[in-house]
Amino acid sequence: MTNKTLTNQEIKDLAENALHQACAHMQDALGVKTGDWASMFFSGECADVIHAIFSDYIKSELRGEE
Repeated sequence: MTNKTLTNQEIKDLAENALHQACAHMQDALGVKTGDWASMFFSGECADVIHAIFSDYIKSELRGEE
């Protein structure tokens, strides 16, 4: 459990950062030079779903769920 409190915007920003970091990690491992395809792939509904999953995870960590 954490004693940290985040605003909805901070949660949104953290989820967005998590997606960027995950893409960068995979791109580095694959030798991808640009994020152009990731930007297109993770847009629209796909991005909404990923952000929702990350946001739910962040909120569960803040609540101390296991």
